[in-house]
Amino acid sequence: MYRILDCITTQHNTGLVAVAALVCIVGSSLSVRLSSRLAGARGRRRLVQLGLSSMIGGATIWSTHFIAMLAYEPGFDNGYEPLLTAFSLLVGMVGVLVANAVLAFGHGRNVPLVAGAFFGLGVSAMHYTGMKAFLLPGTIEWSSTYLVASVVAGAGLAAFGYRMIASSSQGGRNWMAASALLVTAICAMHFTGMAAIEVRLSPLLEVPPKVIADTTLSMLIFGVMGLILLVGFASASIEANLEIEAQDKLAHAALHDPLTAMPNRMWLTQYLSALQLRLQRDETERAAVLTIDLNLFKEINDLHGHAVGDKVLQAVSDRLRAQQGPGEHIARVGGDEFVAVKQSFRRVEQVLAYAERLHASIVEPIDLDALSVRVGASIGVATSLTEGRDPQDLLHKSDLAMYRAKSDPASNICQFSAEMDRQSRDRLQLVHDLRQAGAAGQFELAYQLQNDLTTLDPLGFEVLLRWNHPTRGRVSPAEFIPIAEETGLIREIGHWVLRAACKEAASWPQPYQVAVNVAPQQLVQPSFVEDVMDILLETGLSPERLELEITESSIIDDQAHTLKVMHQLKNYGVRIAMDDFGTGYSSLATLQTFPFDKIKIDRSFVRGVHKNAQSAAIVRSTLLLGSALKIPVLAEGVEEEEELVFLQQENCTSVQGFYFGKPMSQSEMRRIVSQNAQEQRAKTA
Repeated sequence: MYRILDCITTQHNTGLVAVAALVCIVGSSLSVRLSSRLAGARGRRRLVQLGLSSMIGGATIWSTHFIAMLAYEPGFDNGYEPLLTAFSLLVGMVGVLVANAVLAFGHGRNVPLVAGAFFGLGVSAMHYTGMKAFLLPGTIEWSSTYLVASVVAGAGLAAFGYRMIASSSQGGRNWMAASALLVTAICAMHFTGMAAIEVRLSPLLEVPPKVIADTTLSMLIFGVMGLILLVGFASASIEANLEIEAQDKLAHAALHDPLTAMPNRMWLTQYLSALQLRLQRDETERAAVLTIDLNLFKEINDLHGHAVGDKVLQAVSDRLRAQQGPGEHIARVGGDEFVAVKQSFRRVEQVLAYAERLHASIVEPIDLDALSVRVGASIGVATSLTEGRDPQDLLHKSDLAMYRAKSDPASNICQFSAEMDRQSRDRLQLVHDLRQAGAAGQFELAYQLQNDLTTLDPLGFEVLLRWNHPTRGRVSPAEFIPIAEETGLIREIGHWVLRAACKEAASWPQPYQVAVNVAPQQLVQPSFVEDVMDILLETGLSPERLELEITESSIIDDQAHTLKVMHQLKNYGVRIAMDDFGTGYSSLATLQTFPFDKIKIDRSFVRGVHKNAQSAAIVRSTLLLGSALKIPVLAEGVEEEEELVFLQQENCTSVQGFYFGKPMSQSEMRRIVSQNAQEQRAKTA
């Protein structure tokens, strides 16, 4: 170490050493910045980056070496052989090229260390090639200890430098640390290598006359380095500007909707987070959130196609954007859903006026070439004046208010109220309780008789689901079935109902049929047919005794899949009934296409059929249609004897309803089944 310090302090010009260090720092920093981008570059850009970083890194090593050599003052005349001097520049660039290629294309944890080691070896190769070009009146003797130390120092420090370059964080601290390590590697290698030499002068040797003088060399060094640094800084500047521009485009794309160019949900989330901080800092700051959902938009898509739907969304977005004023922002957060945020207001009436303005702009006719369409809008409003100062909570509350506006045909704009919050919490609690109901044994089945209309004898039972809540008591199916369908719980619940019904029916002494309703979500399950057959096999129920009731709405959405499922079930012997016939809009086509074993007339047509001419006409038409298609017809909802008589006169096949009794518990149903079995045995005895 003393020998190295002595070499630097006594044999070198301090000013030129400082210049060499400055050139090394600037060049290494620029090389590190370019090298750090190699991993993220692809294709031609990666090759350009590789060439630039290698050229700048090699030139830095070369310039540092020869400026330091100019600072070297051995006390005798010296010079430099031109070809070897130029060749040493090429050696330096190739050494950095190899190192950067390993970094760019290598794989594995130790690749940066290997690349750095190659960089250090490249520094050593350039140094000792340059020393070969050093001409003096004598010979150079080398200290093997210092020579090896110089190579090890250069390779070791550079290895850690490249590890910092490849660091995933790519922060400013890593960049500076990598630059410092490479500068240290170059300088340590050079001055350790210089300490390894000992000159033996000889009067018999002279410096050849045709060599590069110090002045010429210095001009050459600064010219080459200046040109390369100029190219490097220019490329780095262009690269940085392109990167900033690309980041801006990516940020815009990430935060804006590509169809309408409006801010999207991610933008809204960031904006609401910033708004929350403003509301916390300034108690006088006020904010309102408005959730906007278009009405009739699905019908436009279904009727005219999605291309027209996209144009409608663009037109609506342009209108909403035109309504924005100071302190007002609008984002598209879903297919046909928008969210507006308003600040800088004093009274709720100002927010409601803004909502009216937005609504009025939406409902105007939209002219698209030869087509003119209209859409409506439901708007929910929540403000920090009365609903709290958390923007995310305001968004949730405005969403609840929007759904209330959508459910009320007389109101297009609805402001959030405490009653909505109570209902929302109550519904969430009901969903939670519904998830636990099956495991807690809270479900039970009720059974409604289905009777032959000629003999009035029982034919079977339709099973109806009942929920006995531990605190609410008996929850109406009209309340929890829609929730189960919306949340997808109907699949699990429907499977339980089917299994329990089949198990019960298999135990009856009489071969009555059992009818089970199937929800649309069950039909689309890939394993539905397999599940049905597994249940029949497990319970031992004959497939002919199981009747699955399917509503027309279950069929409309995916007719091809439903038709395939129905044929598979019928091949196994399971019967299928169309439930609620007459309430759909394509019943005749459905009956023609799908292989039903029974038609169930909806109760709304049976009630008062004997005194309502329109209901009577519908029922007669259905019975004639069933007779023509040879499909038995069951009438639901029979409550009065006059209704029963009318159906008998019109040759209806079977009925069910309160006339024969309300839905029964399991014990009541078993008593009737047992009683009928005894009567049947008595008749045959």
